[in-house]
Amino acid sequence: MWKTLIDDRVLSSANFPARSIKTYGVQDQGSKYHVAKVSLCKPNTVCHNEFRPVSLKSHAFSKFKNLTAGKLLSGMKSFNPLGTNLVCTKQTTYSQASDSQNSFETALSDVEQPNFSIEENFYDWKDGHQICYSRLRSNAAKDVSHQLPPVVFLPGFGVGAFHFRDVMFELGRLGVDREVYALDWFGQGKSWPTRDPAPSASPSSELGFQWGFGQQASPGYEDLVYSIENWTSQLEHFLSHELPARSGSSGFSAVLAGNSLGGLIATNLGSKRQDLVEGLVLLNATPFWGFNKNYVPIWKGGVGIPKVIQSVAALWWNSIRTTKTITTMLDLVYASPNYDKSIIAEIQEPTKHPGAAAAFCSILFSPPPDRTFEQMCAELKAPVLLCYGRDDPWVVPAWGQKIKREMPTDQVLYYEISPSGHCPHHETPEPVAHTIRAFCRALHLTEEGSSLESRMPKETITFGNVTVDYLSKGSPRNIFEKLTYGAYCIEKYVLKLK
Repeated sequence: MWKTLIDDRVLSSANFPARSIKTYGVQDQGSKYHVAKVSLCKPNTVCHNEFRPVSLKSHAFSKFKNLTAGKLLSGMKSFNPLGTNLVCTKQTTYSQASDSQNSFETALSDVEQPNFSIEENFYDWKDGHQICYSRLRSNAAKDVSHQLPPVVFLPGFGVGAFHFRDVMFELGRLGVDREVYALDWFGQGKSWPTRDPAPSASPSSELGFQWGFGQQASPGYEDLVYSIENWTSQLEHFLSHELPARSGSSGFSAVLAGNSLGGLIATNLGSKRQDLVEGLVLLNATPFWGFNKNYVPIWKGGVGIPKVIQSVAALWWNSIRTTKTITTMLDLVYASPNYDKSIIAEIQEPTKHPGAAAAFCSILFSPPPDRTFEQMCAELKAPVLLCYGRDDPWVVPAWGQKIKREMPTDQVLYYEISPSGHCPHHETPEPVAHTIRAFCRALHLTEEGSSLESRMPKETITFGNVTVDYLSKGSPRNIFEKLTYGAYCIEKYVLKLK
């Protein structure tokens, strides 16, 4: 995304002593620089990034007026691979290009205090279980953020907190009135065992295959299995222990926002621990997970991977983590192929962890959750926001409509975003951020006699070429949805007869 290196020098000043400066820019029509990224690095340290628009002509800059830090950040990942302590500054327009020494130093000295920041944190869930999460802290919310339930984003399979970076930046840009988190599941992203859970007598040297293929569990990993119920326990601990410990609060309820697998886990916890869940945001939540309940009784995903499964899973694992396969999968589930391709490298990075292949084997053969998705939904008490990408070929709108029918009408809000696919938070972060913010506000705008639905927008909202439509009933619209609805009615009728 960053086309040209504009400036590369070491600059010493009162503001940034002895820091290496690299500035990258996006060109318009091959002539002028309009958007710049400045990387400020102390020697031998991780870069601290500042992002600001740079404009020579007002009419030229107008093309980029909506290109905020949230949209630019993904293009900077290669320049700051650790992605730590990323800061968004207020938009500022400068009158000269950044290849001028004087204007460049002036630009740096005029940096304003950030509106918000994203931090990366680690903690120990259990012995040898290190968990990573990201945290959005907004200066605008610092006085009230601990008084309102935070938003906790929960990723789908194969990704991590990085998948929510853009939508978190959009929430920060909107001046969110609460803290926002994004959690990595254990065995994905940057949440991993801190030592070999099952050492092998002859460990592999291949990246991703070094740990976990022995037959005897190390202390602390006797019950290790990467499953829905285990991840639900991880989320429960995060909300009931980690967040209260960080904030000094006695308890925490949160608005859980889960995509795909994350939506299923959020629903599972919401049906079990209603005291921890203020509201649910389901972003194309997958309604099914895991097949190994009775089919492969020889192994349930714990320590001691059978040799035959090791061989088969290794071949599959090496094929699905290639650039070609990941690109093919994203092209399939995203509504548009015009997404930032740097996400591919971010998805691949966790596959190099020493325990990655063993975790993949466990995920494949771990049992499904204790109850079906429909049973979980039936036990939910918290309000639910269904925020679905209409163009998802996997979790099609019919699933969202089914949830809408299963739950009390006044407790479930159903919005469809188009064009947007399986990951609307990443494909269309701006409308998702606006919808989530409206939902969070509606949860606390309690007016006598008003329903949650009456406090949410009903009109179609447009963000460029993207539309957000409110569906009041979740009624079927096309032949496929009507057939699905017919099967649903027959199923309900049969259950009644029983």
